[in-house]
Amino acid sequence: MKLLTGLAFIASAVYAVADVQYSVVAFPAGGQSVSVSVGGQQYPLANSAQYPNIYTGSAPSGSTYQYVLTGTNGAAESTTRNLASGTSKTGNEFFNRTQTVYSVPGLPQAFNPIYNRLETTFNQSTEVSTIIMWANQSTLDAMLAAPTTTTIKQVETYNLTYISSTETHFFEGVGFQVSGKSTKDFAKQSYKFSFNEYQNKTTDTLWGRKDFKLRADETDPTLMREKLMLDSLLASGAASLSGQWARLYINNVPFGLYLMMDDGSSHFFEAELFDGNDKAPLGVTYQGNAIGDTVQGNLVYLGNDSTKYSADAYTVADDGNVKAELKAAPLAPLMDFCQKLGEFDPSTATDAQHPGNITELIDPQHTLIHMALNFLGGSWDGLWYAASNYYLTQNSASQNWTIITYDFDETFGNGATANLVNVSYQNYVPTNEVRPLATKFLDSPYYKTMFETTLKTILKRFFKPSIINPRLEAQMKMLQEDIAWDRSLTKKSPGTDNHWTVDQFLTNVKTTSGGMMGLEEWVTQRSAATCQQLNITDTDDLPPLPAPTWSNTNIVTNTTSSTNGTAAAPSGQASGAQTTAVPALMTIVAAITAFALL
Repeated sequence: MKLLTGLAFIASAVYAVADVQYSVVAFPAGGQSVSVSVGGQQYPLANSAQYPNIYTGSAPSGSTYQYVLTGTNGAAESTTRNLASGTSKTGNEFFNRTQTVYSVPGLPQAFNPIYNRLETTFNQSTEVSTIIMWANQSTLDAMLAAPTTTTIKQVETYNLTYISSTETHFFEGVGFQVSGKSTKDFAKQSYKFSFNEYQNKTTDTLWGRKDFKLRADETDPTLMREKLMLDSLLASGAASLSGQWARLYINNVPFGLYLMMDDGSSHFFEAELFDGNDKAPLGVTYQGNAIGDTVQGNLVYLGNDSTKYSADAYTVADDGNVKAELKAAPLAPLMDFCQKLGEFDPSTATDAQHPGNITELIDPQHTLIHMALNFLGGSWDGLWYAASNYYLTQNSASQNWTIITYDFDETFGNGATANLVNVSYQNYVPTNEVRPLATKFLDSPYYKTMFETTLKTILKRFFKPSIINPRLEAQMKMLQEDIAWDRSLTKKSPGTDNHWTVDQFLTNVKTTSGGMMGLEEWVTQRSAATCQQLNITDTDDLPPLPAPTWSNTNIVTNTTSSTNGTAAAPSGQASGAQTTAVPALMTIVAAITAFALL
């Protein structure tokens, strides 16, 4: 009897181990339920009150399985899924989507992170997440009907759920609005979301952020350009906005595929520069913008009269911990920055021991990385070329500034002028345009060498077709189903509709489509042209990247791929401490020495 009892126990244990936790995001119609089919047998899945579109349940393990909508007009998924041996949980999958997580080659790390970033999964690159929200329908309809003229500042979101394969986050009391300037002219809108806006608000953050955006990037048929620039900046050790692809549903209606991105609020800067410390010495942040050739955020010093600084070129994006000081003189810190930049004498910067007093104003290496990627990616609407689309934020303790560039949908050949892909960095800026930030660095032989070393390192580490193109190919495959779904949807607003097709998506990742250079085509030509100008090859013959000075567990080596291709957030810097470029300067000095020996 004891033997039989023992055998029964063992059999029960084996059966329990064999069971798998299945989970799928689905939108069953009235009268329908959700099941998983394993070995020809259907097993019902249940949803929860908090996450009504996530259906989960246990069923036996099988080499293949399908999710099924049962009941009225029910149907199984169009394809069969494969279950890896030993799997105990599928993670959150999406109904009728062939695959959830993809293997995407990573970007090797060119430089260690300069700032102490909060480590999160925001910048993941191997899957498409889902955002499901319920909002006030009448207010939403009114906002979408007239996005360029609406007086509606926010639509109340009763609840919002973020879902990836491994994460689920639930929020209440979220406000959202149409976002951007020229983007409001398109039929597919972009959106900004802000937490803690209404009475039933939750106080939790998402990856340390209380704001994020969903960018439609309607000028880019691939929806991949901006993401590649963000990943490239992070792989170069720079502070940058993070992003991932996400599909959006509002009130059970599909809205499309977007790039989910950071917004330039205080919580982003705290996360990116101070490891998420909300007591960090975060001062004012300015947003630089340009309108044509006459109004530019070029950081030229125009004296201490604030009326000479166009409100269209410079705005206070976040007042940090200096709100009181800014009330009387909102542009005073900006004018001080411009004055000190103008006074810097490039000849005083001679070597690493004598870098000049510009290091007291702004981080040189970090600035040069942003310049390098703006140049390599052809960001003609960005900091260096157009004196636009950047954040300039101050550490209120050290008084040092950090510049972070953004808005990269029009890069890698999208809207680029003729021959921009082949131009040298010395001729990158349009004739007669004044760019004191870049000029001060490049007029110094020391910083010019540092800039060229930065370019060479990025080119040899990852900005070349042998590294980037396989990554693009993998992500193209990952996005294809969602792109097809997105292009099948009816846009929700009046305005320009480019009617991009799946074929244009597939073509423009690789080559020219409709006069727009392809991403792979741009990377190939820009890499080759810049290597020729610098008299180097793109072979990675550099010494190994030195170990970071703080904890960092997601560095990608030259021979190892990661799942997200970005630098993990370093940690361990003292709370509120002045962020410093010393680790990066030591790295770049070592790199300059290495190039001298080649």
